[in-house]
Amino acid sequence: MNLFELDALEFYYCAFVIFVIGACLGSFLNVVILRAFSGESIVLPPSKCPKCHNKLKWYHNIPILSYIFLQGKCGFCKAKISIQYPLVEIVFALLFLSVFLKFGITLNALFLTIAAAMCLVLAVTDIREKVIFDNHAYILGVIGLVYNFFDIGKSGLGAFDFNIFSYQFSLNKSFMYSVLGIIAGFALMEALAFVGKLFVGTRAFGEGDSFILGALGAVFRLQSVLLILLYGCVIQIVLILPLFVKKLFDDKEYKLIWALVGFVLSVGLFKFLDVWGLIDNIFVLASAFLLMCICAFFACRLLVNSAKTGKSLTYVPFGPPLVLAALLLMFI
Repeated sequence: MNLFELDALEFYYCAFVIFVIGACLGSFLNVVILRAFSGESIVLPPSKCPKCHNKLKWYHNIPILSYIFLQGKCGFCKAKISIQYPLVEIVFALLFLSVFLKFGITLNALFLTIAAAMCLVLAVTDIREKVIFDNHAYILGVIGLVYNFFDIGKSGLGAFDFNIFSYQFSLNKSFMYSVLGIIAGFALMEALAFVGKLFVGTRAFGEGDSFILGALGAVFRLQSVLLILLYGCVIQIVLILPLFVKKLFDDKEYKLIWALVGFVLSVGLFKFLDVWGLIDNIFVLASAFLLMCICAFFACRLLVNSAKTGKSLTYVPFGPPLVLAALLLMFI
């Protein structure tokens, strides 16, 4: 069922209902996230204030609205309630609505919604405590395998035909690529982590990031693993750049700052020459390329030396950028 085929009144009614259901599910995801840290069951005991441990009333648990009416405070002890609660509810409500708007009310949308829910759980635990719970990644991976085994998304990839001991059977290519996506995602992150340890003395990425990309590979298959990683790196750079520059100034790493500025300017010069058509001149091309390589060499050398001392390292979780990249890919 395509929601856009409904008339205006029906569309807004269905969209509102889907948003409300998404907010309620977002409230449940908060329970999943927080009880992963406490080790409690997600079913029992009932919701309670983490400060005074009083059992919450039903009107304390209304998604989004309770936080507003209670002014962000516990209804009993008046302790401050984390902004995580309404944010997760709003974000998942929007995700829930977006999935059904794009894919309609279908089995495909249902599976992608579950996958999006686990992605959000992984991202929030990583942001909150820089922790990835393996079980959450395993659940996402299993969802991806089931999704692709039955080719619920109708990938159009076809099937492999096998003949073993005169018994013929077919296996969806989407499932095979899902399995390969798990292997490729995990192996790629571990390889990059090893490179970081080789040059800097510490892993470039945490082990949890390897589980995340492997699980995302199960959902989005082998073809999308590298794309998710590239998108994730771009998002990470955008997020980390202001923090990184601030840390360089705080540590008085002026040589490294000037080296990075020189590299950016040399890239800008190369692009300027290209735009003005001067790149056809072999001498100009060689000079600009040589300048860019020199700047890049000095910047990398200073960056590695600084990282070895721990000065320029700015730890920002990489799981959320990977998840955001995958969700963007879902809607592209």
